[in-house]
Amino acid sequence: MRSSIASIILLSIGVRNGTVAYSKKQRNLDTTNLIQALDEVKNEIDNKLFLYLTPDYQWIPSSVYRYDDFFESVRIMASEGVAGKRLYIGEDVEDGHIFGLVNMAAFLAQSMKETIQYDACDENSWDLIGGKYPLSNACGQLGQSYQDYHCSDEEKHMECPVDPNMSITAVTHAKWYGAPGPLFCGPKTEYSFTGIWDHLYECNRPWANPPETCSVYEGQKAGKYDNSAPYANNAGRTDVEGCCWWGRGVIQTSGVCNFGKLNY
Repeated sequence: MRSSIASIILLSIGVRNGTVAYSKKQRNLDTTNLIQALDEVKNEIDNKLFLYLTPDYQWIPSSVYRYDDFFESVRIMASEGVAGKRLYIGEDVEDGHIFGLVNMAAFLAQSMKETIQYDACDENSWDLIGGKYPLSNACGQLGQSYQDYHCSDEEKHMECPVDPNMSITAVTHAKWYGAPGPLFCGPKTEYSFTGIWDHLYECNRPWANPPETCSVYEGQKAGKYDNSAPYANNAGRTDVEGCCWWGRGVIQTSGVCNFGKLNY
């Protein structure tokens, strides 16, 4: 997938190979050629590049990732950057903008692998434990603990504090049949413990008495939150207090240090 997604944009701009990079210092480049090259393939980026795979195995344009937002993000990252680093957009030589376009192609290939193909901004719950999806996956998956991803001592001043009373519900989520609902976090006073997402539960039962529908998210076909008993994630968590630091964005930024540096 990485190579194919890169090929689309590279072939669109007439380039065959490249590398990925960020620079700490960005020259005052003339961005006219870069902007023109991107604008010329705007429709191709929206309709052939930024695609996601539906549960019916159809590739359709993403509802989350669009050219206009991508272009604005490139502008900000190339001119302002984050934590002293800026997006590499080329060299101050003839056709130097092509180097920048190759770098963007490599970045978009990684982005496709991470999120675009799933039409996801928030991290999906995907870590299956004993055949079940713990709701505490919000705290971290594969044994991770996102709220414990601290900065080094020299960057500690940028780290976000963990607020145990914070309550957040993710906006995006997986969309397959029975897919887990959005991740969420909240204090133990609200959720003394958390259970599972039951992806096998048939919630679409209009014939039942009383009738039952799937109402956790739009387009839901099956599944439900089940908090009848605590169920631990891979790190042993059975609550979601302070667990508001799951991955977000096109490359799934996560943890109190990364979010802190991003917002500093």
